Amino acid sequence: MRLFKRENGIWYVEFERNVRRSLRTKNRDEAYRLFKKLQREYLKGNVEVHVRNRSDKVKLSQFFDEYLSWCEKARAEGTYVKAEKVTKMFLEVVGDLKLSLLSRKHLDEYVSFMVSRGYAKTTVNIHIRTLKSILSKAVEWEYLEKNPFSGYKQLKVQEKPPAFLLPEDIEKVEEVIDNPDWLFVFRLFVYTGMRRGEIASLRWEDVDLDREVIVVKKSKNYKTRIIPIHEKLFFLLKERYGKGKKVSPFSYHALSGIKRYLRKAGYSHIRIHDLRHTFASLLVMKGVDLRTVQELLGHEDYKTTEIYAHLSPLHLKEAVRKL
Repeated sequence: MRLFKRENGIWYVEFERNVRRSLRTKNRDEAYRLFKKLQREYLKGNVEVHVRNRSDKVKLSQFFDEYLSWCEKARAEGTYVKAEKVTKMFLEVVGDLKLSLLSRKHLDEYVSFMVSRGYAKTTVNIHIRTLKSILSKAVEWEYLEKNPFSGYKQLKVQEKPPAFLLPEDIEKVEEVIDNPDWLFVFRLFVYTGMRRGEIASLRWEDVDLDREVIVVKKSKNYKTRIIPIHEKLFFLLKERYGKGKKVSPFSYHALSGIKRYLRKAGYSHIRIHDLRHTFASLLVMKGVDLRTVQELLGHEDYKTTEIYAHLSPLHLKEAVRKL
């Protein structure tokens, strides 16, 4: 009988070979206390243990349904939408097999299918990361002993600088927007750098017009951040303040409608996420340091923010000074 910790940080007790039980804690001291208690009861014969292989009975579709139900409540809307799309497509390609039969070969087949259908490598990599994350939850829930997709390598992608709009481009887009709601949403994207999911879930209680800041609570990394309100956005917010519970007049899915105005203005290559790049790029080009940009964007990893470094005149000057 032994105590051990898995890669997910959760402590387990192994009573005998392949007979394990989760202690449902990541705290070492608590795990040790529970282990000692179980050990005493086990030696007295008061603990009934048996081999469980739940994945032999659970089908992929059943697990995905359970995961999506959890994801909808526990994760951001954008994460849920992505997981829903990926799981549906994965099932269509590999079939509704038993969870216990899932292997790396199935992910190989799925990746080959996506590549053969002309999906961009970046999109394929998003699907790979999503599936790996979902199967990690299967391990955590004790459906699987290990993640069959663990260590699966993403496709190599040629790095390229982020696309963004210049001030004159922003003016062109605003000229073709014939709806005040969409003008408001466009400025929300451009002058806050918020993600689509963050804008869709933003509530008026998170907008402080006195302090002229927006408080982003439902962020991707679940950390609160503060964004000062740009003057071009302030009066639009003031006009609309308190109308409904949410700031955006459109849902997460409906926000994709902004793309028709980008196409109309001649910027069909610009994605919605590139409006976030626009916010960051314009800041850096004005000389704002990367650490500040990292804080405004809510990036956990500084390396993510470094993609904008080549736009910074201060960055270039500092490089020359080192000669």
